[in-house]
Parts: sequence; structure tokens; C-alpha cells
Amino acid sequence: MIRQALPFVALLGLAACDGAAITGPAGGDDSSNTPSGGVCDGTTIVCMDEANSFTYDATKDEIHINNLPFDLDGTYQKVDGLTVDGQQVYRNADGARNYYALYVQGSNPLTAASVAATDSYIDYGYSGTMFRGTGDIDLPTDAQATYEGTYQGIRIYETGGAHGFSSGTVKMVVDFEDFDNTGLISTSIGNRVAYDASGAAIGTLPGLVVGDTQHSDGVIQATPISEGYGDTATGASGTLAGIFGGENGDQVAGVLVLEGPDALDADVRVRETGAFVIDQVSLIRP
Repeated sequence: MIRQALPFVALLGLAACDGAAITGPAGGDDSSNTPSGGVCDGTTIVCMDEANSFTYDATKDEIHINNLPFDLDGTYQKVDGLTVDGQQVYRNADGARNYYALYVQGSNPLTAASVAATDSYIDYGYSGTMFRGTGDIDLPTDAQATYEGTYQGIRIYETGGAHGFSSGTVKMVVDFEDFDNTGLISTSIGNRVAYDASGAAIGTLPGLVVGDTQHSDGVIQATPISEGYGDTATGASGTLAGIFGGENGDQVAGVLVLEGPDALDADVRVRETGAFVIDQVSLIRP
């Protein structure tokens, strides 16, 4: 896909509105900033899109993201006073483009999910999604488990120059016994809310229809999601994926990515990237 950047004059105008500084050179190689444990390995840490490393520095309350162009050294600092459903919003500290990021941490520090996106391009621009588990987990083979929690997301408009946020509830039921070796995973997502760039709620979004899926060695395979049903779906669509983590798989970290007509304005197209870590709330054995 060819991504069209908004003119720098337009970006400067946007910066005046939202306070994002446009300074420094046009770009910057942040490849040297890859703390251990943050690089995607496809097994314990799974990344999609352009970004290939996400690390959270709790001491400085910063996210470090590698391989997104024009965010300078990939340092993302919190935006004071801006949260989405209780989740802190971060923005790149410097660079020629505006990026926004969320980092969702589980109770186990190794279990996390993160998303980053920019409103500085037409056609959505560059982005990143990451989910990570603890690795070496011993999943049950004779039980049914239920996981519940929330997700927080970033909404980017296709025409560029504007962004918002989102949230919703995620419920996942896993039959670890059947199918053999892979289990079966059924997910529902509802109570979705859209927010503007300042974090104010602007409307409710439809629940998401999620196809059943499976896991392979604890990694949950990508499954279709959509606003609507089957061939009659007219809303946004995309995928959800994740990974088990924590003690014996008692948490799930994941991301969802969907794009299409905005449920709040059918003449507008939007891409939503959301991150979640949900906790096991029940475990039933026969």
C-alpha cells in the first residue's frame, strides 16, 4: 500500500491544536533502542504491521517502540490527563509525525499488549501491534475456562489528520479438552464506546461478531471479527489474535484490528487497533 503523508504545513496546524511538537529531523533510526525482551520472536512475543519491538519502562513511564518511521528514537511519553477507560495514552516525544500508543500490562509483567498508530497519513499510515505471554506455560487439557476484561484502542480516520480512541469488553471461553491439542476458543466483544482525541465519549459502537478459533502452543490463531453478521455485514471488519500467559495460562493478551465504515458516520472510514489483557475468572473440570 502506498501511504500518502499529510503536508508538513497541515501537520504544524494539527500540532497547534493538540499540542504535539513537530521538531527534529524527518525520521531517525531508533534501531539502537531495543531493550532485551522487547523484540518480537513470533512465539512468546508476536508483532504485526511495521513495529517490531515494544518495551515499557515503568521507572520513566515510557514506551519504547522500534521501526516506526518519523517517530525519531521511538520514545513515547504519557499525555498528561488523557486516559481511555482508565488506560494511559502515550505519544511520541519527538519526530516529524504524530503517533499515539497504548500499553496494557497484565498482573504478570511479562504478559502485555500494545498498539501504536498515526493520524499523519492518508490511508491510515504506519502502525504496530504487539502481544506477549510468559512462555513455557502448562495449559490444562481437561478443562473449560472463561476469561474477561476490557480492551482499549486507537481510532484513525482514512482521510488523515484526526484520531480518537475506543474501549469495550472482551469475554473468551476456552474448551481446552476439545479439539484435541488445539482446544476451541469462542470470543464475544461488546459495550464498545468511541472517544474523541481528548478522551470524551462521542457514541456507542456495535458489538463485534468473532469467529471461533484455536491455539497452537499457546498462541491464539488470528480469527475474523466484524460489525454485523456474515455476508450481510456492512460495518468494519478485521482480525483478533492473542497468546496465553501468566500462571498456567490464567491470562490472555491480545490485539484486535478492524477497519471499514465508521458506525457513527457511514460516510467516514476508520481503522481501530485495540489491545487487551484479560484474566481467567473461572476454570471448570469434568
